[in-house]
Amino acid sequence: MTMYYTELDGAEPTVSIQVGGTKYTFTSESLTKLIEERDSIKEELGQVQRKVKSMGWDVREFFESRKDSNNTDDICCTVEDINELLRSLGVDELTTTWSATVLITATITGIEAPNKEAAEEIIKDNIDVNYNDDGDIWVDDVDVQSIHPES
Repeated sequence: MTMYYTELDGAEPTVSIQVGGTKYTFTSESLTKLIEERDSIKEELGQVQRKVKSMGWDVREFFESRKDSNNTDDICCTVEDINELLRSLGVDELTTTWSATVLITATITGIEAPNKEAAEEIIKDNIDVNYNDDGDIWVDDVDVQSIHPES
């Protein structure tokens, strides 16, 4: 590390430091700000360290309280117990994959067809259902319940 002190005519004095081939130049104001930020980050780091230690104690207590009382290596807990722990730590809960059968009722208007059968075929060929989250969707059946001419 090489350190330089410079002062130009009328300009504020600066301190330059070269670290590993990169030269950093600071004014008195920017150097003060850097030191204050370092102190603030140091304080935040201390808070994070205390929180992590507290979380560790919470996890230990969680498992300690669920140890088998017969001095075996068994620990009994439910998914809900684990999710309660995860929530208390601010972490996403364990999830379960679900499936559903869904009934969608729709009204389609403006179908141009020569007859009722052709209109039904157009409907069945053009129904498209989307699901906008993780998971898959497919249409098992399209049941056209009624078709009638528009007035």
